[in-house]
Amino acid sequence: MIQLTNPRTEATIENWPYGRKQVTANFEVEANKRGERVKRTTTGKPKATTYYAKCRIVDGDDGRTYVLAQTEFGQIVLIPGTLKTTEYFYSDSEAYALYKSQLDAA
Repeated sequence: MIQLTNPRTEATIENWPYGRKQVTANFEVEANKRGERVKRTTTGKPKATTYYAKCRIVDGDDGRTYVLAQTEFGQIVLIPGTLKTTEYFYSDSEAYALYKSQLDAA
């Protein structure tokens, strides 16, 4: 289980890998009537997650950036900074309470 710290709504990550280059990645939580989602901009058009009830940008103990979100149905979702895969945690898992407390702390 990844330990998460530093929940926030904006983050700027220097030296983000982009092919053979290193660029600056800007993460921000966008909120509107549909909910919240995280947008990541490296070069050009931003990439965004789907909408969730709540989203935060967090740091993992493995040195990577993650998005921690909660669905409208209560599941906790852990999304790597690449925004390509997701891992769901339900209320009966041991990681759920830990990740939910991180999400609620911000």
